[in-house]
Amino acid sequence: MAKPTCFSNFLESSKPYFAMISLQFGYAGMNIHHQVIAPFAFFFERKEQPKITFPVFMQIFILALLGPVIDQNFYYAGLKFTSPTFSCAMSNMLPAMTFSWPSYAGWKR
Repeated sequence: MAKPTCFSNFLESSKPYFAMISLQFGYAGMNIHHQVIAPFAFFFERKEQPKITFPVFMQIFILALLGPVIDQNFYYAGLKFTSPTFSCAMSNMLPAMTFSWPSYAGWKR
């Protein structure tokens, strides 16, 4: 069996940091997605609103209940495995990432 290298040790010890960074990119992506898609859905589908039946209501309710819960669990797991300073800095970077990502892609001028 091969002996672990310095790079593999670095990757193993940096997993929580990579997880927090990818979570912040997920936050920024969701934010951008909602800013781009929501106006189109409002204008193009306002006359075609389906009736909210009980199964549709339950699906929306369960997704609304589980989405933030799972998200917060990942956030607290990252907080547990990283330093509080890093976690606080990453959560404060969300507005900057939300602005810089679409600017880089050319969506905002």
